[in-house]
Amino acid sequence: MLRRVRYASLVCLILLGSLLAGGSGAFAEDSYLLALTWQPGFCADRAATAECKIAPKDKPRFVLHGLWPDWDVNGDGNRNSGDDFCVAGASNRQSMIALDGGNWLKLPPVKLSKASSDDLELAMPGMTIGLDRHEWWKHGTCSDLEAEDYFATAIVLLREVERGSLARLLVAQAGSTLSRKQLLEAFEKDFGKGTGKALLLDCAKSDGTTALQEIRITLKRSGITQGLTADSLVLPPKPARGDCAADVLVPAWPQ
Repeated sequence: MLRRVRYASLVCLILLGSLLAGGSGAFAEDSYLLALTWQPGFCADRAATAECKIAPKDKPRFVLHGLWPDWDVNGDGNRNSGDDFCVAGASNRQSMIALDGGNWLKLPPVKLSKASSDDLELAMPGMTIGLDRHEWWKHGTCSDLEAEDYFATAIVLLREVERGSLARLLVAQAGSTLSRKQLLEAFEKDFGKGTGKALLLDCAKSDGTTALQEIRITLKRSGITQGLTADSLVLPPKPARGDCAADVLVPAWPQ
């Protein structure tokens, strides 16, 4: 009998340990994911699209993709698509999801002041295809922030990244190939050794080359309005590596 009790206790401890280690993600730290697109990389094969029709004289830069909440928004114990589109009423939510699956410009417009809309247009060229509407209804409505604050916060974070060592390196070396290690070291130059765990590099692969398309930075939910600092970063024990190879092409605008 004692042996059975000990066995049952051991099983419980193993299960509890697995949950505390991550499990379904319920015990992971609540966070936001800041997604910034390296515009020349994104537009390399999309030159004819509305958001990519810009003058080649514009310097390469990051533009805003989104700011994504990552926590159990609906309280069902999981982190999944059920935590998107926080719209009142099940039928209204399904209608919004259906609209989002097509032309984003058919989604309801985001209610922003003229000044905020102008700022967002500069930071997010994808507004021309309704990216702001997609990001707000899918992610912003679940962020605990009003639309003005949601996009203002994202723009502030974008500007802070632009002033950082990583962005300056990419702008200076656009058209060149850098090592993945160089990119992480540039990020850590501003925030400290090991903080590269908060950074994910997203690349497109073509003819054996990986070209930078996007970076994603994980930030604490509790510190989202504090700006981009070492303290606001989330450093997971096992960070996602991303899909960039050891050598990364930094796309430039075509000459």
